[in-house]
This record gives sequence, C-alpha cells and structure tokens, in this order.
Amino acid sequence: MNTMKLIGEKSISTILSKILLIGCMGQLLYLGYLIFGFIVAYTNLHQETLFFSDIFKTGNFNNEVDNTVSNALAFQFSIPFSEAVIKGNFTFSTFTSILFFLGFYSLFTFYLFRIFKGMSTDIIFNKETIRYLRKFAFLNIIFIPIYSIVLYFIDQSVYSIDPMFILLHLATGIIIIFIIEFFKKGYELQTQTDLTI
Repeated sequence: MNTMKLIGEKSISTILSKILLIGCMGQLLYLGYLIFGFIVAYTNLHQETLFFSDIFKTGNFNNEVDNTVSNALAFQFSIPFSEAVIKGNFTFSTFTSILFFLGFYSLFTFYLFRIFKGMSTDIIFNKETIRYLRKFAFLNIIFIPIYSIVLYFIDQSVYSIDPMFILLHLATGIIIIFIIEFFKKGYELQTQTDLTI
C-alpha cells in the first residue's frame, strides 16, 4: 500500500500549500469587501448618498430602523450570493479590529502557504523556505504587542486581552525559531553534499 509523502513533490505539503493559497485569497477578498463596505457606508452617512444602500446598511437595527441616518450605531452588510449578513457596531474601533485581525491572519495564511510551497519541492532545505519561516516566526512574536495595543485601544482595558491567545502565538514563534535552526543545518549539509558531488 502506497502512502503519500509528507514533503517533496506531489506530497501532503503540496495539497496544504494549495488549500492555504485558496484560504489566503478568500481572506483577502473578505477583507477587501468589508473595507469597501465601510467606505460606502461612511460616504452614504456623511454625504447623504445612497450608493449600494441595499447591500451596505447602517442604522439602529435593534429598533428595526432600516435607513441611513447620521446617528447610526450599527452596520449590516449583505454577503453576495448568500442570505448571510455581517453585523456590528459602526465605529472606528470596529473597523480597526477588523482591519487588524483579518489583515494579520491573511498574512499568517500567506506565510504558511509559502512555507508549505517551499516544502513541496525536491530540495526541501532551501533559502526561500528559511526566509519565510523567519518571517512567520517574527509575525507571531510581533503579534503579541500589536494585539495588546489594538485591544487596549478598542476596550480601554487590559482585562479583555486573552493570555492564552498571546501564549499560543508566542509558543508558535519560539517553535518556528527552533525549526529554522533545523532547516539551516539541513541547508548547510545539503550545500556541502552538493559541493562534494
């Protein structure tokens, strides 16, 4: 019985890289759609226009007010080709948190895609994979202070900061740093072997 390889060409790494690329593209499309929605809703509120007003609504939806008024507290964006809607407070803090979290996890997914793509080649230990592993480790570690600042800015409180979330990203960053050293050693041995041959 043939088992699929974890790394190299036509391996699980190849499948994962393709899934991650699709995931990253989906996240970026979703982020772009939300940014566009906020811009349209903001323009409609402040310029008294009605651009895409059936799709990007603002108002007090708890009281079933469905019009765009200057004191709107909430947004309701329809998702194309579905019955789903995205709801939330129409504030700068909400916009900032959406931009930060979706932007971060789009980059997170992209770096994972590049790492698995690098592992999908016959030459596993290569400089490009090491470079993206380094970027991925840095992204996870730098996430901690930025996440804390953004959450404090949104809630004006340190109690909303989830220590387990911070620990998860810190642990991921540290583990990746060790994996980088393993890849660097592998790259050195591979280079020495190539020079010997």
